[in-house]
Parts: sequence; structure tokens; C-alpha cells
Amino acid sequence: MAEYILLIDSNYEEAEGFVRGLEEATASPWEVELYPNNTTYGLRRYLKFFTVALHVVTHPARYSGKTLLCWQQFYGIAIAFFCRLFHLKKRFRLVIMTFIYKPRSGFAGRLFERFVRYAVTSDAVDRILLTTRAEAPRYAETFGLPLSRFGFAHCGSIPHDPAAYDDPALKAQGYYFATGRSNRDYDFLIRAFRGRPETLCIACDVLAPCPEPNIQVEQNLFGEAMLRRMRNARAVLFAFENDQVASGQLTFLTAMDLGVPVIVTQTQGLTDDYLTDGVTGLVVPKEEAALHEAMDRLAADPAFAALLSANAEQAFRTRFTYYHAGKEVGAQVSESEVV
Repeated sequence: MAEYILLIDSNYEEAEGFVRGLEEATASPWEVELYPNNTTYGLRRYLKFFTVALHVVTHPARYSGKTLLCWQQFYGIAIAFFCRLFHLKKRFRLVIMTFIYKPRSGFAGRLFERFVRYAVTSDAVDRILLTTRAEAPRYAETFGLPLSRFGFAHCGSIPHDPAAYDDPALKAQGYYFATGRSNRDYDFLIRAFRGRPETLCIACDVLAPCPEPNIQVEQNLFGEAMLRRMRNARAVLFAFENDQVASGQLTFLTAMDLGVPVIVTQTQGLTDDYLTDGVTGLVVPKEEAALHEAMDRLAADPAFAALLSANAEQAFRTRFTYYHAGKEVGAQVSESEVV
């Protein structure tokens, strides 16, 4: 029987349902190695990726003959980098999850591209799992890899009790909500709300305060407080800078789970693989008039907004929990063993 190890950078609360799904899909037990690193930022975060990778490659007996699944892509990338750099004999199967590559500018960007290319094109990597289908052809072309190297599995998230976050005082404010860092186009949202009667609350620790009177930027809104603010919004808004880059899935799934209507600008991946337009949310072109029309539609038809929310919540609980994600990833791991 194959032996499997999941290397994760958060906590076992997140991993528990995911591991159940993995074990069902592979019909095998999984070991879990926790290396918490998802609340660390900057250089320290990247140093942790490399130190964990060095631990893996310098303990061959621990991992020999096993399948190592890296939840955080940079653990897997760093492991593959060291395997190639040190010309190490292939001793274990390596599967990298949640792979996303976004080109960066300047010298640092070129160095980053060479690092990622050097790692993912090495023989150490057996499978690269993406969270959207549309990315596979692009990455195959970018890195000169066969399409068969890539697989697809939906993201998952921890279920919450939506009612636990109800707050009548917040609800009465009638605000819209946006959050997240990666690939967000907050300039577009701010322009779209300029002169509008509604309020937009943006939770982002790297966004500067906005002088517009109806734009509220929260730089320190996380955890339970963020969930409460999201739950009581009229709708959660997503606008993306680059519609070719996968981003926003976890935030979108959280909004689905909490039963809040979502409006999303058209983007490859999120609006193709996670959302059904007019059923679990609204998809609009990135145009101010289109966003306004969607907002007005929800405001004018509360029953329709409630139906979107109910459909989204149901879809989350039947398709997008960590348990369901674990089953999809486990199936990909099993499939890659016979490729």
C-alpha cells in the first residue's frame, strides 16, 4: 500500500476535513506534517519554505518511497529546487498543490521566473495541481511542460455557522464589502462607488486609506471580525486586475458559505469553475455601468438576492468544503500514480 504525507502550512483544523477526503479517495491513511507559516509575511515566510524543504531533502529515509503532497506550493517548489540543485536521486513522488504563477517585473521578476522554472521542470515534480482549469495550457506553454503534468482540483474552505455572525446593527448600515490582496482591482471599485449613495467597506491591510466619504478602508480586519463584516454586507464584490490569473477563490467560497450575494468581474477560473451566473452569484464585465446594474438589481429584488445566497450556500456545502477538495485532490494523486 502506498504511503502518503501531506505537508501543510496552516493548522489541523483546516487539514482535518481535507485529510478525510484524501483518505477516502486514495483508500489509504495519510500522515500530516504541520509547518505553520500562513500568518508570517515577508522574508521570514520565504526562509521557512526553504528550511522546511532542506529538512525534507536531508532526511531521505523519512520520505523514501512515499508520496509527498505540498498544500503550499512554495514548499513543493523549494523541495524540487533543492532536489535538482543537489542532483539528488529521486526517492519520493512530489505533488504540488494550488500552483499559481504571476509574472513579476524587473530583475527580481526575472530571477523569480528562473527559480520557478528551474524547480517545476525538474524530474522531482510528478504532478502540479491547479485551482482553475484555464491555467493549464498557459503554464504548459510558459514552462515548456506537457499538459499531463498538470491536474485540476477545486479549492475548499472550512464551513461556518452563518447565523453566528449575524449583527443587526451592521446589517442596518447597508454597505457592500470587498476583501483580499492578490490581484484585486480596488481602484476600479473605488471609481465605481464615487458619487454613489452606497458605502463600500474594503478590508485590506496593504491598501491606503481613501478620501472618498463613502469608502471605508479597514487595514486591521481579520478573523472573526472580518467574517462578521462579510456576513452582514449587502453583497461581496470582486474586481480583478488580471483576468488571466487565478485568485479570490477562498474569499469567494467564504462568502458562499456565509450566504452573502456575490458580484464578480469576469475572469478565467473563478467565474468558470466556481460560480454559476444568475444562480450562485452575478458575473459582470469590468465596467462601472455593469457593476451598478448588478448592484441595483439585487437592491430592487431582495427575493432574488436571497435565492442567490441560498443557492451559493448549498453549493458550498455540497461541493466546496475542505472534505470535497480533499476527495478531488486525492483522485488526482491516485491518477498521477498510473500516468
